[in-house]
Amino acid sequence: MFANYLKVIKNLLFPRLCLCCEKKISEGHLCQKCEKKITFLAQPRCSYCLRPLNIDSISLCQECYNKTYPYQRLISATAYKEPMLSLIHLFKYKNYDYLAGFLSSLIIKHLSEIGFNPNKYKLITSVPLHKDKLKIRGYNQSGLLSKLLSNHFKIPFKDDIIENTNIRPSQTKLPREKREKNTEGIFVVKENLENKSIILVDDIFTTGSTVSACAKALKEKCAGNVTVITLSKT
Repeated sequence: MFANYLKVIKNLLFPRLCLCCEKKISEGHLCQKCEKKITFLAQPRCSYCLRPLNIDSISLCQECYNKTYPYQRLISATAYKEPMLSLIHLFKYKNYDYLAGFLSSLIIKHLSEIGFNPNKYKLITSVPLHKDKLKIRGYNQSGLLSKLLSNHFKIPFKDDIIENTNIRPSQTKLPREKREKNTEGIFVVKENLENKSIILVDDIFTTGSTVSACAKALKEKCAGNVTVITLSKT
């Protein structure tokens, strides 16, 4: 009874608020209205850039058909718009690391709905932060998502496969060509990956320069197929 009394007082003094619109809620992280705004990326989509496709029988859009990429498939769970903008900003920059559970569940839900088969993959890894940035932030948000996907799919997770060798300016507001130059040569893989198929996890796919640089480093060390999975796509 005393515990219930304390819970009532706590709810009065510190009500739970939706992390997007700040409306009072009784549980979870979002109000029902905001949660319904989460947009999952419907299929079919181009395997490289995620542009929508008109028919299921093709896997690449015309723009990507004659291009080569260091990864074999890209999967993003949600569109990068509210409420995902607010959630990812809090998760990434405001120490809301506990959101990893909810956000990884969105990825898992999407993978289930598109019939993703995890059985062929031998490792899960994530886009790394530079050690100085990791020290400041205290955690790698993509690493947290990777660990939870690893636990769910029972695929080994390794956070030391890829090394970020050069702290760089933020990618957030850079155009595509500067993003590509910004990531050139900064990721290093030191072990032979023996043709292992790998899932590479990141939080947001924008131009693809970061995941492409990581995938290229993996392929240089004999990785098999590399599938990129991100929480959101801009």
